[in-house]
Amino acid sequence: KRLSVPDRNGQCENVAMSLDFSKPGFGGSLVGRYANRIAGGKFTVDGTAYELPTNIAPDGMPCLLHGGPTGFHDKVWAARPFEAADGEALELKLTSPDGEGGFPGKLDVTCVYTFTKDNVWRIEWTATTDKPTPVNFTHHVYFNLSGEARRPVTDETVTLVADGYTPTGVGQITTGEIAAVAGSDFDFTVPAQVGARRKGEYDHNWVLRSQDGSLALAAAAEDAATGRRMETWTTEKGIQFYSGYALNANLKDQFGRDLFPCAAFAFETQAHPDSINKPSWPDTVLRPGQVFRSVTEYRFQTVK
Repeated sequence: KRLSVPDRNGQCENVAMSLDFSKPGFGGSLVGRYANRIAGGKFTVDGTAYELPTNIAPDGMPCLLHGGPTGFHDKVWAARPFEAADGEALELKLTSPDGEGGFPGKLDVTCVYTFTKDNVWRIEWTATTDKPTPVNFTHHVYFNLSGEARRPVTDETVTLVADGYTPTGVGQITTGEIAAVAGSDFDFTVPAQVGARRKGEYDHNWVLRSQDGSLALAAAAEDAATGRRMETWTTEKGIQFYSGYALNANLKDQFGRDLFPCAAFAFETQAHPDSINKPSWPDTVLRPGQVFRSVTEYRFQTVK
C-alpha cells in the first residue's frame, strides 16, 4: 500500500497511490495482456483476425482498454519474496491460457519488483508464448511527490525525454501520426509545471528519444516544496503521462480517502497505444521461441 521515500529533510512519506483495492480497476495494478487501447477490440496477426471483448466506448467508439475485462489487473499472481543482490525483491508469476480475453496463445509471464538500497523501484517483465500474440505490459501506479500533503500534482514539474507524441482522435484512439512536440502544449523537453498548460489535462503517449531497447531516461518529476524528485528509466519506446485530471470524489485511494482532480499522476511505460493496428509502428507481436523483456525503474532522489 505504501512506497515511502525521503524528502530533502529526510522525512519519509508515501508517494504512491492506488485505487481502492476492494473494487475492480487499473489504478496501482499490473496491466496486460495489452496496455492502453486496441481500437474496436480487433487486430490481425499473420492473416488471422481476432476480436476481443471491449470494456469502454468513449465517444461511442468501443475499444479494449488495459487488457479488457479479464486482464492482468483482475488476476491473482503467484508471489515469491526473495533477497536480491541490491535490495528486497518480489517475483510475481502468471499463466494466461490460450484464448483468454480473446488473445491467442498461452502466455507465461513473470514480473519482478526490486526495491533497492538506493531508493529505486525496478519492475522487470519477461514473457513467452506458444503462439504469435500481441504483448504490451505496463504498471499503472500513480504518484504524488508531495507525500502526505496530497497537494494537486499541477504544481509539480515534469520533464519528458521525447520529441514526439501520438495524437488521438475519436475514442482517444491514436491516429497513426507521430507529431512533433516542439512549440506545442506537449513539449516537456524543458521542465514545465503540469498545470501551466491545457489546465493540466494530459492523458497521452509520448514517443521517447531512446528507441533501441536500452535502459534510458524517459521522464522526471519534481516537487519543489519537498525536494522529492523521481526519474523514470525504461527500455520501452513510449510513455503515457496521465495527470489524473479525471480523478474525483467518486473514487477512493487505497486508504479509503476521497480523490480529486490531479490527485496523482502516472508515468506508464509501454508500446504506443493501438500499435498492433499500426503497421508502421514498432512491432508488438511476441512469437514462439522469443522472450519478451522490459525493464522500468522509478529512481527517487532529492534536490535542494
